Amino acid sequence: MASIRKRGNSYQITVSNGYDITGKKILETATWTPDPGMKKRELELALNAFAVDFEREVKSGKNVKGGRMTLQELSRPYLKDMAPPTLARTTYADYKKRLEMRILPAMGHIQIENIHQKDINSYRKMLEENYISPITKKPLSPASIKKDCLVISALLSYAVSEGLLDMNMLIYSGKVSGRRQPRKETKPRYFTLEELTRFIDALERPIDVVHREHESRQNGNVRTVKAYTQTIHVKLKWKLYFYIALFIGDRRGENISLTWEDINMDTNEINIDKSTDYVDGSMELKDTKTHNERQNTVPAYVISLAKAWKAEQMQQCLKAGENWKGYHGKDYNKNFVFTQASGKQMHICSPAGEYQRIIRMYNQYVAETPEQRIPENVPPHGLRHSAAAILIANNMDARTVAGILGHADPSTTLNIYSYFFKNKGTEASSIMEQQLLSHVVVK
Repeated sequence: MASIRKRGNSYQITVSNGYDITGKKILETATWTPDPGMKKRELELALNAFAVDFEREVKSGKNVKGGRMTLQELSRPYLKDMAPPTLARTTYADYKKRLEMRILPAMGHIQIENIHQKDINSYRKMLEENYISPITKKPLSPASIKKDCLVISALLSYAVSEGLLDMNMLIYSGKVSGRRQPRKETKPRYFTLEELTRFIDALERPIDVVHREHESRQNGNVRTVKAYTQTIHVKLKWKLYFYIALFIGDRRGENISLTWEDINMDTNEINIDKSTDYVDGSMELKDTKTHNERQNTVPAYVISLAKAWKAEQMQQCLKAGENWKGYHGKDYNKNFVFTQASGKQMHICSPAGEYQRIIRMYNQYVAETPEQRIPENVPPHGLRHSAAAILIANNMDARTVAGILGHADPSTTLNIYSYFFKNKGTEASSIMEQQLLSHVVVK
C-alpha cells in the first residue's frame, strides 16, 4: 500500500516496486499539491485518489518517472538519438533550430504526460498573434507553425518508443470529431514554354555591353573620355548546369553532386545516385532525397556541351597542377562535373547567383519590351517545375514523371503538380466529346 507523508504544502506518495538485482528495495515517489482553499475532507479524498492511481500505475509497470520528464529534459536524449544519419542533416538541423528558438522557450517546462491538444492550440495561437521571426523579421507562415507542432508530436512519439509515455495524445486528439481542413492548392512557380525559349536564348546569345568611363569637368558637366564594347558569353559550365537542370529536372543538390562517371557520353544518359546538403555553413554528400537511383536521357546537344566543358576543365586541372583539389590521371572521371576553379565541388548556392545574373542581363540588354522579359520571380527550382509542366502538358503519365523527377511515389507528383494535372480535365472533356458526341447535332 502506498505511504503518504506531508512535506510543507505538498504530499509525497511512496510505493514499493520490488527489488533490484542487488536486493535493494525499489521505491517510486510522486508529489501531490492540493489546490488552494480545499477543505479538509476534499483534500483527503483527492489525495487518497491520487495515491491509489499512482500505486496502480507503478504496479502495472508504467514508467512513472518518464511522464514527469519535461519537454526540455526529453529534448536532450531525443536530439542525441536522432543525430545524423538517423535523421538527415537538414532535417536534424531544422528540428534543432525550432526547438531552441521557439518550442523549448515556450513549452520546455511542461511535463510530457501533461501535453495535450489544448497546449498545442495555445502555442499555435501565440505564434500566430505575437511571434516575429528574428531572422526574417516577419510572422511565421502557417506551414512553419504546423511544422513546429509536428516536431512536438515527434518528441512525444519518441517518448512512447522509449517507454517514457504510454501514448502520444497529440496523434489522437481532434481525429474523432470535426472535418479536416482541405488541402490548400499551391501553384508552383515555373516558366511557360515561351519563357523557357527566352531563357535558352539567354544561355546561348552573346550580349554586347557598352562600357563608358566618365570624367567630370569643373563646371559640373560630364563628358565621355573612353567607350568600349564587351561581348559577354555564358560560360560552358553554366550552360551545361542549367540545361541539365531543365532537361532532367533534378534538384540542385543532385546537380552539383554529379561526377563525370555519372555521364555516359555514348548513351546520353545521366545517372543520379547522390546529393549534397548544406547545413550550418558546410556541405556534405548524401543519398538522394528518396534514397533511390535513377537514369535520365538528355539531348545530344547537352552531351556536346558536357564534352566541351570537360575538355576546358581538364585544362584548368593541368594549369593548377598540384594545387588541383580533385582527381588526376586515370581517376579523373571521379571529379565533380561542376567545380570551382581549384577543382573543389561547386558551392550549392553558386547557381542561384549565376541564374539571376543571366536573366537580369537578358532583360536589360536584349528584351525590348516588358512582354519579352524573362520573369525574375521564378527561382532556379522553377526549372524543375517547368520540366514537369512540359511533360504533363504532353500527356506523360504521373508515374513516368515521378520516375524522371525522382519522386518516391507518383502521389507526390500528383500532389505537387495537381495544378498541371487539373488543367488536363478540359483536355479529357474534349476527347470524350469528340469520341462520343461527334454524331450529335446541337440544335
